[in-house]
Amino acid sequence: MDIIPAQVFTQIVGFLLLLWLLRKFAWTPMLTGLDDRRKTIATAFSDIKATKDDLARLQGDYEARVQEIEKQARVRIQEGIAEGERIARGITDQARTDANAILSKAKENIASEVASARMQIRNEVANLALKTAEKVIRSEINEQKNKAIILQYMEELKY
Repeated sequence: MDIIPAQVFTQIVGFLLLLWLLRKFAWTPMLTGLDDRRKTIATAFSDIKATKDDLARLQGDYEARVQEIEKQARVRIQEGIAEGERIARGITDQARTDANAILSKAKENIASEVASARMQIRNEVANLALKTAEKVIRSEINEQKNKAIILQYMEELKY
C-alpha cells in the first residue's frame, strides 16, 4: 500500500472542510441550543425556588391568620358568655324584684282580708251577744236557763 500525498492532502482538506461546516451549521447551533436549554432550566429552578419561598411565606401568613381568627373567635365566645351571664343576672334580678313586689302585695291583701275578717267576726260576735242578751232578758232570769242558752250560743259560735 502506497500513500499517495495528493489523496492524503485531499482527505485532510475534506476533513477540515467537514469540521468547518459542522462547526458553522451543526456544532454552534447545537451549543447555542444547549446553552439556551441550560439557561431555561436554571431559570425554571430559580422560579421554582421563588415559588417555594412564596408558598412558605403564604403558608406562614395563612397560619398566622388562622391563629388570629381562632383568637378572635375565642374572644367573641367569651364576650357572648359574659353577655349571657349579664342578661341572666338581669333577668334573675328582675324576677326577684317582681317576686318581692308580688309577695308584698299579697301580704298587704292578706293583711287587709284579715282585718276585714276580724271586723266581720266582731260584728257577728256583737250581734250574737245582743241576741243572747235579748233572749236572756226575755226569758226568765234563771241561772240554769241562762247557762243553757249561753252554752247553746257558744256551740253555734263554734260552727
